[in-house]
Amino acid sequence: MRVSCAKLFATEMVGRVADRGVQIHGGAGYINEYPVERFYHDARLLRLYEGTTQVQQLIIGRELLRAD
Repeated sequence: MRVSCAKLFATEMVGRVADRGVQIHGGAGYINEYPVERFYHDARLLRLYEGTTQVQQLIIGRELLRAD
């Protein structure tokens, strides 16, 4: 469960940070000339590797219910 919690937290935070970076750059945030465009796309992929956010939430929830 700890691994699922860490993955969920890390991937959600990197997604928020990348999203805000694109917001700061405005329309230029989607242009390949800026590193933030790459960060944004990579952050989205991180949410899918080794189980999506929803899968991680299910794992955490299942373990919390077992703990009672």
